[in-house]
Amino acid sequence: MPGYYVHLATCRKKALENRSFVLGVEAPDLLKKHVKFCGGVDLAHAKYDSIRTEDCPDYSELLPRIQQKESANNNDGLHYGLSSNPGVKACWFSLSEEQKSNPFYRGYVWHLLTDAIMYGRLDIDAKFEKALSERTNSDIEAFKKGEVKKLHDDWDKTNANIRDTYPEVILPEEVKELGVVKFIDKGELVYVDWKLLKDTIEYLRGFDPLYGDMDIIIETVLSNI
Repeated sequence: MPGYYVHLATCRKKALENRSFVLGVEAPDLLKKHVKFCGGVDLAHAKYDSIRTEDCPDYSELLPRIQQKESANNNDGLHYGLSSNPGVKACWFSLSEEQKSNPFYRGYVWHLLTDAIMYGRLDIDAKFEKALSERTNSDIEAFKKGEVKKLHDDWDKTNANIRDTYPEVILPEEVKELGVVKFIDKGELVYVDWKLLKDTIEYLRGFDPLYGDMDIIIETVLSNI
C-alpha cells in the first residue's frame, strides 16, 4: 500500500502547512495504527486527543469506522472499502457541507483519492497474479510470502526515493514514533514502477485539495486512472 511518504508527497506545500489537513491525510492509516501500537481504543483515543486540532472531529465520530472490518463488498472501515479500491465518492458524499470545507476531511478524502489512483495506475495486483502464474516454486505459500516481502521492500525503497526527491516532505512526529516507515537505499524495484509513481505524484500536485473544488477534483482524478 502507498505509505505516509507517498501520501504527503502528493500534497502542495501550502496544504502541508495546514496541520488539520495533514492529520486528515494520515487518518485512514494512522487511526488503526494508534489502536495497535498505543494498546487499545482508550489509549488510542487519548493519543488522538493529544494531537488533534480544533478542525479535527471528535474521536467518537471516527470510532465506528476504526472498529469496522474493511471489505471489498461494502463501504465500511476507514477506507470506505479496501485501500486498494477505496470508496472515494461514498466518503465525500457522506459529508455535510460544513465538513466538505473542513481541512481535516479534505485531507481524508485526498488520502482515499491518492490510494485509488496509485493502486489503479501501478496495477500491483495484476503483477502479483502474473508472478504467481509463472512461479516455479511448488510451495505456493512460501512463494507468496517471498513476493509480499519484495513488495514491502519496494515501498521502503520508494520511501528513500521520495525522501531524496522531495526533501520538503517531512514525516510528522506521530508517524515517526510508530516506527513503521523504513528506508532501503539500494536495489531495483520489482512491483512498483518508480517513474510512474513519480509522474502520478507530480500529477496530483497539480490539484489544490485544500481549497479547490473537490467535486471536480474527484471526478477528474478518477477519470484518469
